[in-house]
Amino acid sequence: MKAREIMTRSVISILEDATVEDAARLLARNRISGLPVVNAEGALVGLITEHDLIAKQGHTVANMMSRGVISVSADTDVDQVQHLLTNQRIRRVPVVEHGKVVGIVSRSDLVRQIAMRWVCGVCGEIVRSLEPPETCPRCGAGESAFAHDVVPPGM
Repeated sequence: MKAREIMTRSVISILEDATVEDAARLLARNRISGLPVVNAEGALVGLITEHDLIAKQGHTVANMMSRGVISVSADTDVDQVQHLLTNQRIRRVPVVEHGKVVGIVSRSDLVRQIAMRWVCGVCGEIVRSLEPPETCPRCGAGESAFAHDVVPPGM
């Protein structure tokens, strides 16, 4: 599975010359804990988080953002993204194509992917994916054979 399959596509980002107050409003209004920071051309230049806002001093996002941003491409394997989030102790990773942010994968995206599964009505094969598979890897049944199943909490 690739990052493109689980990433959040409607990314909320902020310009580097925005005020700290603008960043705080975006975070609070959207109930998120971090934002990609882009320049006037839309290229990723940093990331600003709740931690940055409460731990650093400054008036603009550029003054307070983290610059050494780890990013991935849309074709990065989800296993690699999971490895980055756990080993680098980060909460989100922007997905970048040609320097522009096209998505973001957060811990909650990974949790949602783990929780979602499709069950083949023909053979019972379970496939974990946000979208139904085109064919069953076990019996070859088509997409219409799959039923969406969410793993119950505690399972």
